[in-house]
Amino acid sequence: MKKLFMVFAVLGLVALLFAIPAQADLMYSTGTDANSDGIDDFFTVDGGNAYLVTKFANGWPVLPNENLTTGKYISWAADQSNATQGNVMGKLYTYAFNFNWAGSTTSTTFDFRWLSDDYLTDILLNGTSLGVNNLSQNQPWTTSYSKNGVNGTVQSGVNKIEFLIWNTGGQQPPYTGVSGPTGIAADFKVYGNATTVPEPASLLLLGMGLAGLAFWRKS
Repeated sequence: MKKLFMVFAVLGLVALLFAIPAQADLMYSTGTDANSDGIDDFFTVDGGNAYLVTKFANGWPVLPNENLTTGKYISWAADQSNATQGNVMGKLYTYAFNFNWAGSTTSTTFDFRWLSDDYLTDILLNGTSLGVNNLSQNQPWTTSYSKNGVNGTVQSGVNKIEFLIWNTGGQQPPYTGVSGPTGIAADFKVYGNATTVPEPASLLLLGMGLAGLAFWRKS
């Protein structure tokens, strides 16, 4: 029995080491899907799953493309083609991404590159505007935009980046009339001691490993 629990402990701790990357600048691309389930590993849309888009709207470039973005399209539904997602009402979607900051509260910089359908109205860091958008641009879903050296204040522990995307059918936001496909493709960089937040499964494995170690020591 001791050996069995020791095995669980070792497996759990090893799994955690693989789940948590070394602390360094954090780079991420939308559409990251390590387990191939069609869902972005770390993004959410309005609190739900961020699906990798499988049917593309008219005018969307083929991605990933090093010259545009290394990200893939994500959205609230995998099927975002004009034929099947037409007549969707316009609204604001929130694409959220959490990351860990190892140091104390401080100012750091971010680089962003993205395409959006329709408009990126802002990027928030812990609820505070970073002043990044592509408002007033013509057909933003066809063009890659970038903003480098964006300053923001991070706090120790978990931080949240939110991309605010208005689905407007080509109209300027705010717009709540009939719209159509929507999504975002982006890559970004957080400078400093940032890492992705471990998924619940990784934390469960760590718990099993620690429990196994505790039992083994008592035995």
